[in-house]
Amino acid sequence: MKILFLDIVRPLSLADGSLIHRYELVSNLARLDNEIHIFTVGHTSFSSMVNVHSHYVPPGNFFSLTLSYFRNSIYLLGSETFDVLYTRNPNFGFLAGLFCKSKCKRIVYELNGIPEDEKNLLREKSEGNKFSHPRKGSNFSNRYFSTHARLKLFILKKALGFSDKIISVTPGIKANLEKDYKIPGEKIVVVSNGANTSLFRPLEQETCRRELGLDLEIPFVCFVGNLAPWQGVEYLIKAASSVLPRFPECRFLIVGDGAMKNDLMKLSRELGIEDRFIFTGVIAYDRVPLYINASDICTAPFIFARNAKIGLSPLKLYEYMACGKPVVASNISGVSDVLEASGGGVPVFPENQGALAEGILKLLENPDLRMKLGSKGLSYVIENYSWYSVAKKVNEVCKLEIEAKK
Repeated sequence: MKILFLDIVRPLSLADGSLIHRYELVSNLARLDNEIHIFTVGHTSFSSMVNVHSHYVPPGNFFSLTLSYFRNSIYLLGSETFDVLYTRNPNFGFLAGLFCKSKCKRIVYELNGIPEDEKNLLREKSEGNKFSHPRKGSNFSNRYFSTHARLKLFILKKALGFSDKIISVTPGIKANLEKDYKIPGEKIVVVSNGANTSLFRPLEQETCRRELGLDLEIPFVCFVGNLAPWQGVEYLIKAASSVLPRFPECRFLIVGDGAMKNDLMKLSRELGIEDRFIFTGVIAYDRVPLYINASDICTAPFIFARNAKIGLSPLKLYEYMACGKPVVASNISGVSDVLEASGGGVPVFPENQGALAEGILKLLENPDLRMKLGSKGLSYVIENYSWYSVAKKVNEVCKLEIEAKK
């Protein structure tokens, strides 16, 4: 197939899980002998890939990038036709439906979350929920977010309506689209996220620690990802206060960056345990496996809000397990299902630092159990959640759409 992958793609950054998703999906769709056309900002590895045609656009802010991407895509569509226009961006999905239907046989839209839920959480944090005091001018802020949310919702609904097929990463997103957006269920296909099992693989722990300059003798507990409100990292910091009295030498790696970083660092200082935490900031994607493999336990302490409503298909969970590490994670749909099916970790009650601490302590006290759970998780992810297997499912959705058009 000839696919126009219309989305904003920059050099890989750990802070942007959706960017990793785009990169891996494009790479593996190309491995399936599809001709992929994609627009990129800055240097990416696509330029060296067979079957991937990179079209470069100048860097800029989100608005200017959106205009540049779409202007260039219109120019490209003026001379070529495509079997599929694939996007994860509501703005592009909306504009494609208005202007690109005649040049693309099918439009496939992928949805990884419900945007209004994420924006509501970010607004709550920006106005001081949990960590700081409410800001002045909150009425103006509320009006801004309300107007902005209505516009985003309008664009998203139009993009979904223009699409011939919708891919959702969880059954919960599909159910939400059917109930609240009135989209027919037969238009939606569930395809979970995955892990790059060539990059994320077991590595010798001592070698990783030496490369990162970490102590070779003490235990490390790891979190990897965007420091956003729904990740629940504050509960990991609070849980550390219960873990450290029994394992005072334990250290906690917080690998990533995001809106909550300063608040989380402040919380660790307030609890008097800041010297037990290492906040790495943004880490290059290809170095993340070093931090996971340097650790003894990995965590995913997701909160209820947003996550319980739509379920989860978290990259971090698959990447932890692909490295053969045991996981302590919130008992939320999409996470608990994988932990139960794989036997690769310990599910704990969300937003409960006591339960999280108990799960971490259970694994710290039992090295044999850590090894057993890590081995089970590794086997399960390799078999079920590689990005190549994800791309094959997406490829099949696109092929069926092309055949239906004939």
